[in-house]
Amino acid sequence: MRTFSGDVLPFKTPDLVPKSSILISVLLVACSMITSTTFGYDGSMINGLNILPSYNTYFDLNTVNLALNTASVWIGGVLAGLSYGKVTDIIGRRPSLFWAAVITLFAVILQTAAQNVGMFVAARIFIGYGTSASALTGPAYLAETLPTKWRGWGLGIFNDFYYVGGLLAAGITYATSFWSSTWAWRLPSAIQGVFSVMCILILPFVPESPRWLAFQDRPEDALQVVALMHANGDVNDPVVLAQHKEIIDTMEYEKNVAEPLSLMQMVKTPSARKRLVLCTSVAVFSTVAGNVIVSYYLGQ
Repeated sequence: MRTFSGDVLPFKTPDLVPKSSILISVLLVACSMITSTTFGYDGSMINGLNILPSYNTYFDLNTVNLALNTASVWIGGVLAGLSYGKVTDIIGRRPSLFWAAVITLFAVILQTAAQNVGMFVAARIFIGYGTSASALTGPAYLAETLPTKWRGWGLGIFNDFYYVGGLLAAGITYATSFWSSTWAWRLPSAIQGVFSVMCILILPFVPESPRWLAFQDRPEDALQVVALMHANGDVNDPVVLAQHKEIIDTMEYEKNVAEPLSLMQMVKTPSARKRLVLCTSVAVFSTVAGNVIVSYYLGQ
């Protein structure tokens, strides 16, 4: 049987997934919490950078390029939202988290080394893509992999760590605000990469989503993952067999009965269009009050 834990990286790794349901669950939640922390750290960090005299002086910021430096992260976020969901379906949840972390790490290095506004903006676009890609993949990975008894708790605390990241960034930028060198803004930028490294280090120790494996016609691998998550690897456990059957039956239905809708079909179909509007309106109305503007330009 093919290993289901050695294909997370672009090269093969040993089968390192522990045979402990609790330990795997903790690692899964930790990886997703780190993902959420990265997102929150970035949002708070840019507000802190906008206040720093050394940051404003180094880039000779005016209203236009200050706004560009700040808003460019959303360009990457939009691109990730339009494309990365398909990527996770093609290559898997775990590889998707890996590549999102790699993109973020690359962007962090680029931002830390930025020599001009253009370089900084490019880094911000990549950071927006990487962090948004992680935020898209993390909850889906948790929902599909965590045992039922942990799922609600794991998903519930996912966004809580956004604020943990925000608090960390606020504290770090406050500490560096007393520095006159460019490291006042370069160090907070560099620290953001620590979270991506932590996520990459955890990934070889967690399995792929059983739902994704089943969709790829790998039912035996899916069974092994379900057994690891629910019964410490016991494939004969009744709960494991029931969960596995439910996943396989759902996948068969989605493949053979349900018809996936394209974006154009969703717009044209009244019931699908209503759901699409409801989903997109959540993001719009959560920011239309101006909380993002206040968060990013509080010190101006």
